[in-house]
Amino acid sequence: MSSEDRRRAILEYITKIKQPVKGSKLAQIFGVSRQVIVQDIALLRARGQEIIATPQGYMIPSVANRGGSRRVIACKHSYEDMKDELMTIVNFGGTIIDVRVEHEVYGEFKADLMISSPYDVMNFVEEMEKKGVKPLSYLSEGVHLHTVEAQDSSILDKIEEALKEKGYLLET
Repeated sequence: MSSEDRRRAILEYITKIKQPVKGSKLAQIFGVSRQVIVQDIALLRARGQEIIATPQGYMIPSVANRGGSRRVIACKHSYEDMKDELMTIVNFGGTIIDVRVEHEVYGEFKADLMISSPYDVMNFVEEMEKKGVKPLSYLSEGVHLHTVEAQDSSILDKIEEALKEKGYLLET
């Protein structure tokens, strides 16, 4: 299979499967190294294909957006409260689409998360702890934004209320 055919097949696969796919899984499927997959994804993105990388793997955003309501929620808390914040959101039925922080020199940083279950939260937190990395909110003294998606706006209201009760909601 040529490189171009492989890239076409990767794009078709991640579009068809409708859920995130790890680079290592794609490498196994296509008989190449994970680094080749990373390069293929970079080339596809450079050609204008919108592919996001989440902690669960690569996916096409239109596949990720299942509809419903979305809201950007501003939060502030310590590193130790991150797991509880994420669990609060998913336990009410929310999906954490991304996290964004503002850096005083670089501007906005955004990371796609697509965290939608307690299992996703546990994997995300364990991976951060295992690798010894800090969350993006570390760059902004705990202040960050989440785009959260839920079935309807009443669920988003409940999520915001629960975050407010825990002291995680950033209020003016």
